[in-house]
Amino acid sequence: MFELDQTSIVPLYKQLKDKIKDAILDGSLKPNQKIPSELELSQTYQISRITVRNAISELVDEELLEKKQGKGTFLCPPKFTRGLGSGPMSFTEMCAANGYVAKAKILEAGIKIPESASVREMLNLKEGDPAVRICRLRYAGDRPLVLEDNYYPLEYAYLLSIDLENDSTYQYLREVKGIELRATTTRLSIVRANAKLAKLLQVPRNAPQLEMRGKVVRVSDGQTVHSSYQVGYGENFEFVVRQ
Repeated sequence: MFELDQTSIVPLYKQLKDKIKDAILDGSLKPNQKIPSELELSQTYQISRITVRNAISELVDEELLEKKQGKGTFLCPPKFTRGLGSGPMSFTEMCAANGYVAKAKILEAGIKIPESASVREMLNLKEGDPAVRICRLRYAGDRPLVLEDNYYPLEYAYLLSIDLENDSTYQYLREVKGIELRATTTRLSIVRANAKLAKLLQVPRNAPQLEMRGKVVRVSDGQTVHSSYQVGYGENFEFVVRQ
């Protein structure tokens, strides 16, 4: 327990704010941990609830704390950051950049005829032509983060032989096959999680999720490597656009 200096010229609300912030930054308070209520903090440090409320409000504004209706105030989970640019970043690379190990659960991996006309168009397929489908639930550590559903031309069927639960397809293509990748136009939209997606991502039904659709091509000749579909990420996620 920390103490507040009643004789200091530093306002009490700022002292309390700084003490809580220090506890967050040094790991004494953990992500998603509930902090004491306004009344409990007021009684503990012999300060008014208004003083406590001012300190908490500033920490909420700084996105270090979040208030949940009817439940209390909690530490915000750490934000993930992902860059958006001409060079596609693999999920594995994104997790590593944020201090997590990428994992995957295979939902489907095999040869399938795409039902989507947009997928067939991206892969230059005729109706009824087969393609390689790799559908995975991607995890950052133990946290399910995004549903990834990609289709590849049949020439990429060799991807079905790699360890799709632990290996990066992008890393394999670059390092083993010598294929450099480039993302073309990516469409972003906000969707609501239906019952199936909510269960997979472990989020409330109708929770807002980011949906990304696009195409990835070979740098060498512009030929399509795969259609790209991802949905997830949700809150506590930041995309950085680099010019």
